[in-house]
Amino acid sequence: EKMKFPQGLFVLGVTLCIFACINGHEQKSEMLNLIESIDLDSDKVISSEELSLWALVNGATYNNAPIGALFQDAEELAGFLSQPILDGTVPVEVHTSLLNNTNLAIMWVTSENTSTSTVEYSVDNTHNLTIKVHGTTHTYTAGGWKGVIHEVHMPLLPPNTNISYHVGDFDGGWSAIYVVRTPPLVGSTRDNTRPLRIATFGDMGTYIPLGYKVCELIEEEDKKKPLDLIIHQGDIAYASTAVSDSRQGMDVSNEQEFVWDMWAQQVQPLAAKIPYVAGVGNHEKFYNFSSYLARFKNPEPWGGSPQSIENATFWFSFDFGLVHFTMMSTEHDYSPGSRQFEWLRNDLQSAAVNRSKVPWIILIGHRPMYSSDKNEYNQHSPGSFFQKTIEPLMTESRIHATINGTVINASSSIYENPQAPIHVVQGNAGVFEDVNFVNPVPKWSAVRKSRIGYGRFEVFNATHLSYESVELETRQPMDTFWIKKANLT
Repeated sequence: EKMKFPQGLFVLGVTLCIFACINGHEQKSEMLNLIESIDLDSDKVISSEELSLWALVNGATYNNAPIGALFQDAEELAGFLSQPILDGTVPVEVHTSLLNNTNLAIMWVTSENTSTSTVEYSVDNTHNLTIKVHGTTHTYTAGGWKGVIHEVHMPLLPPNTNISYHVGDFDGGWSAIYVVRTPPLVGSTRDNTRPLRIATFGDMGTYIPLGYKVCELIEEEDKKKPLDLIIHQGDIAYASTAVSDSRQGMDVSNEQEFVWDMWAQQVQPLAAKIPYVAGVGNHEKFYNFSSYLARFKNPEPWGGSPQSIENATFWFSFDFGLVHFTMMSTEHDYSPGSRQFEWLRNDLQSAAVNRSKVPWIILIGHRPMYSSDKNEYNQHSPGSFFQKTIEPLMTESRIHATINGTVINASSSIYENPQAPIHVVQGNAGVFEDVNFVNPVPKWSAVRKSRIGYGRFEVFNATHLSYESVELETRQPMDTFWIKKANLT
């Protein structure tokens, strides 16, 4: 019998675990070729029969016994292999992120401790990596995860500097060499030849959902139109799908930690060379957000410990070239008087004052303020608590757009000197959604789509910004809009 979603999500994780254990850390394309070879009927669902047949044909063993014979039930096999897809001291899951407006952080994972956590790099566009920076390590144990997370804070380097680097340790081994670019100068574009390009999306996951295919698409597009930044607005790895409304609590016993490792290796070809900033969604709440807090580094005031979750901070902001990004958490208290509400108000007001230098202000969160999907419609429409509480802050500071996860509910037009924010719901980076829109179409809903893909900003200057929602299947924009301003306000 076929194991349908959500079980299939974890079974696919199993196949990657087997592959890593037997063949080591192959390139991403080889991993995907393996998955497709196991999926004999190409239905995007791996059955226990397909898995056992592959294990038998390829001689996959555990303790010298065939895996297929040891574990007839794929769910039991998934539980057995719910360990990191790691290999000793080999660095994997390399990703870069922002410490602040100017500095980068670089993180990676090993299964064993190494003597040092080192980044070797150069800034002369060669692979002569003579400069060293050492970092720290930490871990977490939620869900039985075992591994070491390495974190290095890069020194202040000039804007728009290409950094060639690898990570690891002389004794434990080095990663491949990657090239990442430092952030642009605050208040400017990269150069005069092209706009700033920023990819954004939510709700990704791995093989089931189709997150890995969206990563492939972004890689393809990055070769044609290089990206400067990636923003993931929550619902990241989908390490479990048994989620109720996170503000009312959920069963936290079923998160499969190895899925986080699958996801991190999936995005590595992107995140190792493009700063990857991740906000929080409801699917990160398991074990007091332990995985999310341990695996990412974001600008201040973000950070904290799951052991003292009431003091952790899940919101932050930063300037990137001509754009001020404010990342809120829709999973934590934002009611008037709360810590987050007061921070949001102060941050947006400060951004508005600084508009002459950084002219674009964009608010990002996971849950949408406006969405015409019937699911939780009363929470995402005019009169909802979210809208009544946060939208006044947005209009007061005259922010330009808000980007959220869940399903696409974009706006297709040219907006000249808009007097209110444009809302984009871009939560389609892999998750399957059986969207049922309300009818008739609300007056505030300009475009409604339910297609897998991602979104992309292009910031040309202080007065012109465009947005495209790119569809996976066609590789073409399924919606586009422009914001044009007569001046910097």
